[in-house]
Amino acid sequence: MNWSDVLGVSALVPLLTAALRLAVPIILAAAGACLAERSGLMNLGIEGQMMVGAVTAFVTVHATGQPMLGALAGAAAGLATAAVVGYLTITMAVDQIITGISVVILGTGLASFLYLQVFGLTGTPPRIQGSTPLDIPVLSDIPVLGPILFSQSPLVYLALASVVALWWILSRTAFGLSIRAAGESPDAADSVGVSVPRTRWLTLLISGAAAGAAGALVIDGLGFFQDGITGGRGWIALGVVILARWNPLGAVAGGFMFGLVDAFQLRVQAASGGQATSVPYELFQAMPYVVTLLAVVATTVWFSRNTAPTALGVPFVPAK
Repeated sequence: MNWSDVLGVSALVPLLTAALRLAVPIILAAAGACLAERSGLMNLGIEGQMMVGAVTAFVTVHATGQPMLGALAGAAAGLATAAVVGYLTITMAVDQIITGISVVILGTGLASFLYLQVFGLTGTPPRIQGSTPLDIPVLSDIPVLGPILFSQSPLVYLALASVVALWWILSRTAFGLSIRAAGESPDAADSVGVSVPRTRWLTLLISGAAAGAAGALVIDGLGFFQDGITGGRGWIALGVVILARWNPLGAVAGGFMFGLVDAFQLRVQAASGGQATSVPYELFQAMPYVVTLLAVVATTVWFSRNTAPTALGVPFVPAK
């Protein structure tokens, strides 16, 4: 294998550009999950919400040819799927872990069912045209950084802007203060007039919409749909939440780490012969997940003190 094809100067910009594109769906889903978890609610159904968002976006773009409409439709589908989680965990106080896993199974199966209902079993799977990269004038001409940061899809820019907006909401608004209060001391928040159920509902719906849009971003980058298209990125997003210490902006670093390792393994796999290599290609595919797992463990050990919201995963029952 020629390592210059992977880490050479000429390969560096394409590697980092691909890393950002691969990272953005995880960053967006993780940022949304940060809000939900800061309010005390574990949205473990992100993988299922991403799958439903992905298939909805694919069907929408296939019918309209508009990637932006696909992203909006994916966000709406993710929000609707998150509403199932909200009804069970907030309204009915069902265990959040069991509910999340059930919604992942439901979303994955529902995505496959919807795809077959629309397209059936065809010999050649349908494809869509993803969004065209948008060069930002002047900025895209900056050496090295320009092509990486300022020649991306409009959906990438919109997703990153959404992450910043989520951080601003959490850190700089009265609603963000209510979110943090609901996650740290829901009884105290309730005593001063904060509706903990409503706050958790809103953050969960935001998280679901972010996850659905993240599924749409996966589709936009690949241009096709298949079972398991999200590849466990919803679970990775939950790990990134821990890496980010429940801060939406911190999700950028954690998500980019995964995207970088994923882009790296794809290039190593291609340079070493793809599936024809003597090394099982599944080992290459496992690299990003192994690195993320190790990073989560290392972060947990490094900080030693648990910084998760105090009431995370605890159902809230208003005092009568």
